[in-house]
This record gives sequence, C-alpha cells and structure tokens, in this order.
Amino acid sequence: MIIIRKALKKDAGIVFQMIRALAEYHGESADFRATLEDVERDGFGESPLYESWLAEINGTPLGLATFFLCYSTFKGKPSLLLDNLFVQESARGAKIGEKLVKQVSKRALELNCCRMELLVEKNNPARAFYEKLGFSETADRVYSIYSENFNNLAALN
Repeated sequence: MIIIRKALKKDAGIVFQMIRALAEYHGESADFRATLEDVERDGFGESPLYESWLAEINGTPLGLATFFLCYSTFKGKPSLLLDNLFVQESARGAKIGEKLVKQVSKRALELNCCRMELLVEKNNPARAFYEKLGFSETADRVYSIYSENFNNLAALN
C-alpha cells in the first residue's frame, strides 16, 4: 500500500537524496549545487520556502514531490508550482507519481490556488504522463536569466 505524507524535518536527508537523484536522472549532476543544509533550512526551517511530500511503501520512501506557491495578480489567488516529481526507478509503474500529483493538487486546493503548474522539457518522456493527468502545454514562453547574465543585469545602474 502506498502512503503519501508530508515530509518532516527528520526526512531532510531523504528529500536531499531524491532531489540529487532527479538531477542525475536529467543529466544535470554538474549543475546540482544544493546541500543538505539548504534543504534543512529552506524546506524545513523556521519559514519554509517549499513543501516536500513523500510516497512510501512499507515505510520505504520511493517518491518525492516538492512545490512552492507563486501568486497570480490577475486572478487574485496563489498558484502552485510543482518543482520536483521523482519516483525511484525500481518503483516506476506502481502509480506513485500519479498519487503524489493527486496529493499535491489536493494541497493546492487547500491553499486556495487557482492553478497548478510545472515546467517540463520538450524531450522529457514524462510529458505524456502529465497530459494523461489533465495538464496541457501552454503557449506561454518562459524566460530565465542566470549565471553571469544574471549578475551583470543586477549590477546595472
């Protein structure tokens, strides 16, 4: 039986390991900079910046969802961004990802969110999974700035 529960501070190490495993799965190990201390502070500290939920079978953590709130000034309500969804390779196909997404959507409704969003790369085979759950690709273009460009922009007078 799959149990979905909110991660506790004592789970920070598991959360960190799963986020790192997700980065490795996507081939982004070289860019992975988070530390266990970051997870403890920002996910479980005095003012958490995100929530983590775990999926377990027989007490063994096999899946993770992390998310945080954004705000829609047009709708006058928060929206939820599903940041990470990870299922251990050995547990894929057991509906763990689906159960995690359903739990996160329930949490979004509890938080009075007007929508739930996620960013998925064009070549990610999980796109079919998200579409099966009712997500749809939007025409919005997401822009990002980071690294040297970000530092240069912030330094402009």
